[in-house]
Amino acid sequence: MDMPKRKMSRKRAGGHPLNLHFVYLLACVSLMLFLAGCESSGQNRMIFYGGDIITMSDTPAGGIEAVFVENGKIVSTGTKDEILKHGTDGTRIINLEGKTLMPGFIAVHTHPDLTAYLYGFVDLSGFTHKTKEEVWAKLRQTVRETKKGEWIFCKGFDPMLVPGLTAPDIQFLDAVAPDHPVLILAQNLHSAWANSLAFKKMGVTATTPDPAPGSYFEKDSQGRLTGFIVETGAVKVMSADVLKTFNIKDNAVKVADAHIGNGITSITTMGLFSDKALILYEHLSTAHPRLIHRVLGAIGVLPKRKPTVRHFMYILHSTPDLFPKNVENGDDFFKICGMKIWYDGSPYTGSMYINEPYLNSELMLKGLKVPANHRGQTVIGKQEFYDAVKKYHELGWQVSVHSQGDRASEEVLDVFDKVQSESSVKNLRHRLEHGVLLPPELLAKMKRLEMTLSFHVNHLYYYGKALRDDILGAGRTARMLPVNSSRTAGLYYSLHADAPMYPEEPLSMLQTAVIRKTREGEIIGPHEAVSVMEGLKALTIYAAWQLKMEKKLGSIEPGKYADFVILDRNPLKVNPDSLRDIRVLNTFVNGNEVWSRKTR
Repeated sequence: MDMPKRKMSRKRAGGHPLNLHFVYLLACVSLMLFLAGCESSGQNRMIFYGGDIITMSDTPAGGIEAVFVENGKIVSTGTKDEILKHGTDGTRIINLEGKTLMPGFIAVHTHPDLTAYLYGFVDLSGFTHKTKEEVWAKLRQTVRETKKGEWIFCKGFDPMLVPGLTAPDIQFLDAVAPDHPVLILAQNLHSAWANSLAFKKMGVTATTPDPAPGSYFEKDSQGRLTGFIVETGAVKVMSADVLKTFNIKDNAVKVADAHIGNGITSITTMGLFSDKALILYEHLSTAHPRLIHRVLGAIGVLPKRKPTVRHFMYILHSTPDLFPKNVENGDDFFKICGMKIWYDGSPYTGSMYINEPYLNSELMLKGLKVPANHRGQTVIGKQEFYDAVKKYHELGWQVSVHSQGDRASEEVLDVFDKVQSESSVKNLRHRLEHGVLLPPELLAKMKRLEMTLSFHVNHLYYYGKALRDDILGAGRTARMLPVNSSRTAGLYYSLHADAPMYPEEPLSMLQTAVIRKTREGEIIGPHEAVSVMEGLKALTIYAAWQLKMEKKLGSIEPGKYADFVILDRNPLKVNPDSLRDIRVLNTFVNGNEVWSRKTR
């Protein structure tokens, strides 16, 4: 029986017109999500041979001439003849041509979110300007070129790298920029200077309370703002205006690309400053992007995904809502590892907490505006610090503490000793960060507490002379950064740049750790130097251990991820004075070639 023909209708059963534009958009988004899900998990099959291979493994490297990689992981290592047998028509064969293959470097303490924001700041640093006249000329030029009323954010102010440069006061900045809010961030990131319009924009007045112990908006004897902003609690007040001014979406990708260009395959954000950045960085690095992230990426709200650095994070104790529910979270490409907290500050603001006073030099008193006979202080109340450490220790999170001074380290370790004596939770590998004046006699205590260290080693290279002559004196400077003492004490330790404070250059840190030489060519504390191999371990396998990833990263061994860097020379075979000159040629993450000098 013939059925009566129905007239085609553009109405759905409910009688509402069918929105073809919506259907089309949904189909496009679905297709983009499908394509986004088809991401490469690494070059399928690869063989490396024909050069030196530094494995960083405890197993002797003799006889390892080649490496076979499949689906992003190391399958086997061995002689060239053994490994080449794995080659098939689809295998990528990489002849090193005498170059050196080693595990990718791990940036175990960095701030990529801050670095991304600072990309938009005006550069006043000593890396760019050699005289104080050049610094102020750059600021005046920026004022002339900026529309009235718009913010001017500057970075890199540094009286130690620029001879004769002294801290500006609010009257000077008001005269230079009467119609612009101006904020100048110090190179050390622990202090800043602002003019009157900037304070007005930030809502800061002479009666604004100090945001934290040791963190304040300086006032003169009559209670008026001087323009000087001290320590991170006060500096963070500017963050709301920075977030309104700069979009870090594209800059975040540029920062990641800069890391892999330096042979870095894993980075560690040591304290996230924006909850929005958490979504961004998870999207960029995770192996399992969330549906909402894929949608936002498909419509351009988030950047397009591509193989990039692994990203590990420590969340500030002051932002508890950013912690996931479980310590076991994320994946091998993105995860939150623990909690970050500050105990003291920086030697360059006088907030590093020390037993004996800073020197009363012209640099300290006038250049850095540190009070005479100052010893620094904590930037957090002792009870608040104890409560935070105890809370996150009991929850099973690794705790990372910013501690630079000798007095700070003594008090920090006392708190960890107390917390651990009260707890059944063990072996969390809690971290002490920077360790500039860490007393060697405390290392045995750290070993007993199963703690680990990360040294801000290029303090010595960039500021060693100033630390010796103007800030701490020869005796204390000779004992600073006890890297070799940590090795002999049996502690795991790493080296870091704390970018954006110093450039994220692993081979520069390696040279400093090995020869302890300042940029002026003077050697400081040679007894704390380590071998090239030890320095390389601090940048690879020891750093992986600190992240609890030593079974998957940090060395070239079967079963581990194929995260590699190819160098133009072997660090173990060059003069240590030329380690900083070694060039990165290629970087691989999970078997993907993510950077090549030939394509730059």
